[in-house]
Amino acid sequence: MQALDFAIIDAHIYQWDPYNTPHAAALAVKLLGKHPYLLDKAVRMMNADDLIETLGLTHHVTAPYLPEHYVEDIGHYQIEQVVHVEASWHKNKGKGVIGETRFIESLPFNAETVKLGGIVATADPRDSNFKKILQLHKKASPRFKGIRKMAAVHEDKGIRAWADEPHLYRNKNF
Repeated sequence: MQALDFAIIDAHIYQWDPYNTPHAAALAVKLLGKHPYLLDKAVRMMNADDLIETLGLTHHVTAPYLPEHYVEDIGHYQIEQVVHVEASWHKNKGKGVIGETRFIESLPFNAETVKLGGIVATADPRDSNFKKILQLHKKASPRFKGIRKMAAVHEDKGIRAWADEPHLYRNKNF
């Protein structure tokens, strides 16, 4: 690979640990984590086909992905800082979303390995506590930069829907 003569800001990374957080795969990982074949089968049976089609290989969500894994993956590239973007935390309703911001803030990012430059969390503007949730994100991390609320819905039910209604961004309550 070719060396670059400039640093990179990786503006969209995910970090998770299904062993220690309320990740969607947490129960299966805790029960079957030492048996990869069974874990793969269980995750495929417990999830809709559209999600499995999106994921491809289930080990992408059943194995922890933390700063040390990211550092291994970047190899010799100089990453100045990263921005974590919400990764479908299992407690993704109301104030439960604050847990992901707290978790990311607690991870061992530092100047010697890779610096956490920002956190893009999630929140739903339709939630009656939306302003409070934003305040709690800010309180949980000085690196909180904003939110992402996924809105992709396709008419083909075989394609993963990332929102609970089509045309979410057009909703007057959004």
